[in-house]
Amino acid sequence: FYAPLLQMEAFVQIRDSLKKEEGLQLVTGCVDSQKTHLMYGLGRDWPVKLILTYNELKAKELYEDLKLYDREVLYYPARDLIFYQADLSGNLLTRQRMRVIQAILEQKKVTVVTSTGGCLDYLLPLRVLKNHIITLKNDSPLDLEQLAVKLTDMGYERCGQVEASGQFAVRGGILDVFSLTEEVPWRIELWGDEIDSIRSFDAESQRSMENLEEITLYPAAEMDPEQGGGGVSLLEYIRQFRSLVFLDEVNRLAECGETVEKEYRQSYENRMEKGQIKKDQPEEIIPYEQVLHMLNRMRGAALGTLETTDRRMDFKGRFRLDTRSIQSYNNHFE
Repeated sequence: FYAPLLQMEAFVQIRDSLKKEEGLQLVTGCVDSQKTHLMYGLGRDWPVKLILTYNELKAKELYEDLKLYDREVLYYPARDLIFYQADLSGNLLTRQRMRVIQAILEQKKVTVVTSTGGCLDYLLPLRVLKNHIITLKNDSPLDLEQLAVKLTDMGYERCGQVEASGQFAVRGGILDVFSLTEEVPWRIELWGDEIDSIRSFDAESQRSMENLEEITLYPAAEMDPEQGGGGVSLLEYIRQFRSLVFLDEVNRLAECGETVEKEYRQSYENRMEKGQIKKDQPEEIIPYEQVLHMLNRMRGAALGTLETTDRRMDFKGRFRLDTRSIQSYNNHFE
């Protein structure tokens, strides 16, 4: 996949510019069929990549396309800031988002695909989030009741038997917990006040699967950003690591970001008028202007078909790809 790109002079120039200097590079002349291949090639030497597109449908499409090139790609869904409390898929959404945060924190190679809306909601600062992550090791001391209280604070549901992610159960000196980021639950057995064994097991048959030396538990719910004295954007998470950002069609990014912000503010005012929220309740959305400011300080490339009309973008370099469309044969080969 990579070798053909090296034959393109413009690709080599863009790649070298990204390595040499901070800031955004504008790349025009990109058709949709080229974008994922270019993103793969340009981001090849960077452990953390963020791909930002204009809506959720396009984000899912890019995610599926990128799986052809990149095994470490994850989809980060935007939270519906207006209807989130009534969202029946909230647990799945939180699970997908937490898996992305897990991959970033564990400093794995990861490509994150999201929409504009994925950068507009406040998250707990990473330094505070780390205090809500639990690591358990074999032969280490453990107070089971204290852990049960902490798991509840992290959004886990205490139940009689673990059946789904986000649940935990305590029976004597045994803790079963189904982490939101895992496919199967874990069983921790104690000998006195010390961990004797950790193993994964099948939730349906209860049969043990694999012995483990260490596990890490991530929150099972979105934590209140106010616990950290104020929230941050997903962009702040990405910026803390050696990373590259790709912007898909800057003009449409701005249009969608500003539309989401406008709709949220209208809903916020309507709910306040109806007494559904307090007058001093802070807004849960990050202004798109603030997101733009953060993007301008990141290293990356804006890929699009046409030149951007958004003068707020600060591009350090501009490149044009020459593309030719292939005429359809219409089943005739003469």
